Amino acid sequence: MIRVCTEADRPVLEEYLKDEPYGRLIADAVDAFGIDAPFQIVYIDEAPGGQDADKKISGVYLWLHGTLVLYCKENQVGIDFLEEMMGIEAPQKVAGRKDNVNIVSWLLTDYVMETGKTLPELTDKEGNLVECLGKAEHEGEWTVLTR
Repeated sequence: MIRVCTEADRPVLEEYLKDEPYGRLIADAVDAFGIDAPFQIVYIDEAPGGQDADKKISGVYLWLHGTLVLYCKENQVGIDFLEEMMGIEAPQKVAGRKDNVNIVSWLLTDYVMETGKTLPELTDKEGNLVECLGKAEHEGEWTVLTR
């Protein structure tokens, strides 16, 4: 089940997001702007069941100023959810680990895919760089789909 995160999800989010640069970027966006920022939505994909530590997270999706950042450790990307989401509004960019982004590329066939060692530039609606998300701990092998 994929749903919008709440403040109550912060502890399980922090635990899930800590291991790779893609997750750390999402965690830093949550820390910098909060769960309820008007320009970002954080979605969590979890198995139904227990609360807190009993939750099984399959992925986390950050929609930030028209950019979608994906992080699914086991590459269980919620393709049906993303297809529905992109039917409402197509992102300017999709960024994340190559295996995650490759799945989304099936939906966005007119986008260009690039892979690089640095984090792609994330900008706000006016095109200004979101500087707090360009840290060294976010560097890794990023794949980006761009319109």
